[in-house]
Amino acid sequence: MELKQIKYFLSVAETLNFTQASEQHNVSQPALTRSIQNLEAEFGGLLIIRDGKNTRLTELGEKIRNEFASIIESEKRAKLLAQDHLYAGHSLLNIGIANSLGPAKFVKFFSEFLLQYPNIRIVLHQIDQATSDEAILSGYLDACICTKRSKPNHKIDVTPLFEERMLLAFADNSHLASKAQVTLEELSKENYFDRLNCEFRPNFIAMMDEMQLDIQPLLQSDREDWIQQLVVTGQGVCTLGEYSAVIPSIKMRPIKGMDVKRTVAISFILGSAASPAIVAFKEMAKNYSWT
Repeated sequence: MELKQIKYFLSVAETLNFTQASEQHNVSQPALTRSIQNLEAEFGGLLIIRDGKNTRLTELGEKIRNEFASIIESEKRAKLLAQDHLYAGHSLLNIGIANSLGPAKFVKFFSEFLLQYPNIRIVLHQIDQATSDEAILSGYLDACICTKRSKPNHKIDVTPLFEERMLLAFADNSHLASKAQVTLEELSKENYFDRLNCEFRPNFIAMMDEMQLDIQPLLQSDREDWIQQLVVTGQGVCTLGEYSAVIPSIKMRPIKGMDVKRTVAISFILGSAASPAIVAFKEMAKNYSWT
């Protein structure tokens, strides 16, 4: 298995189009097809179903897609490390950011850190909350900013940074925009778009059940951009963190009687062998005035 085969496969998995994938890599379509066929022969099964315009991944293809994506990310990280090695005195920090967190509370912190430590470079990685501990323990990430977990890992040092409220989001031309807060009765009358990757979601659902409010989602997705674009149409509402990256034409209000919050924290691996760059980042994060 060669790296180029992995890249070819990921391009087809993304575009579901062999012609577009071959153009991305500047190779002929037959050459790209042969490369993927060789990959399938090595794995012993089809990865991609070629059915005219209905190209799609097989179950095996879906399973290995994330693994291949991790390989490509590791390759990029190795190149960055090599580049930093060539520039004496420079250090590299790989920081994971949970994909549901917006940048609003972090922009000033990162700006001040980079001004104070000009010889440290930072690479920000969007990650899944569920894999954050694994990424830190494996050394893939030096730190991770995500929601504090209810079950701590004794190998991970977790420092809470700030609390973030859950708010109701709707189109700015909605009848809800004139209200200071939205009641549960008003919420129950709205079409609901369910953000599957939201850390607020379990508590929100539990509270709705406790209050015996049956809200059936009109649509569910783990794509933040799709949910927000649907909200803008005025066809429904969703919940968002108050510091989320919100697209224009969306307003947010508290939900009366529903005080749902999450604690945003920063995580590092426990131990005394951390690099000076990690130590500096950790100390500034712990002492920073996040409020």
